[in-house]
Amino acid sequence: MQNQIKKSLPPFKSITSKPILFLDALLGVFVILFLLFFLAGAIYFATHSFEESGLDEIASTFAFLLFLFGFVSLAGLAFYYRKTRYTTTIINEKGIRYVNKFNGNIVKDLPWDSFAKKESFEYFFEAPKYDINSRTPHKSVIDQFSWPVLLENKVVIHTDTFMGKHFFGAFYSNRTELIRAFLLGVVHFRSDMTIDPAIFAAHYINPENFEINYRQRRQIQFFGFLFCVLILVILYFVVN
Repeated sequence: MQNQIKKSLPPFKSITSKPILFLDALLGVFVILFLLFFLAGAIYFATHSFEESGLDEIASTFAFLLFLFGFVSLAGLAFYYRKTRYTTTIINEKGIRYVNKFNGNIVKDLPWDSFAKKESFEYFFEAPKYDINSRTPHKSVIDQFSWPVLLENKVVIHTDTFMGKHFFGAFYSNRTELIRAFLLGVVHFRSDMTIDPAIFAAHYINPENFEINYRQRRQIQFFGFLFCVLILVILYFVVN
């Protein structure tokens, strides 16, 4: 596989993620409203009597605790992961860099030489066939990449969806191009590492010249949309 790729290897060019501002703003506002919803609910049940809330004492107390738990959980998660959230992904000759554009912090750097072979990591179950793998987690439509990296003298499994990890910076318009640059960078700078061939097919990338087949991607997305519409129409007539 790797030898075939080397035959027509295009030059590597650095790339920076491009945000989808509308979706990022929509997600951020939704999260804030969700947080305020729980806070407002907790305040309401804390400041109103049982008669005013229309619930008995047990139900009112339970509702207060439920809203309070929701607010504290979301706020706690946001605070706990604040240092690991990034909005921007940069792939260049040095490696992969994750940056939070809101405070300018470099969240993580992954130089190409930090990438490790699968044999360097002790797997609890059967080791994967390739160094760089991809899977779609349960209840998700976004595939997740994984590979071993050497960080602070310890080999760990790094995962990446090539999307941002921030409420106001999660969606990239050039995700496929980032994946292409990542794969091309691996072949350029870490040709000793193996890549699951299924990754190329899943993202319409030619493994020989690294060209993205945009036409095929649009066709599959279009037919996928029509299929979803057809299912909704069928469900509508079945229900009615």
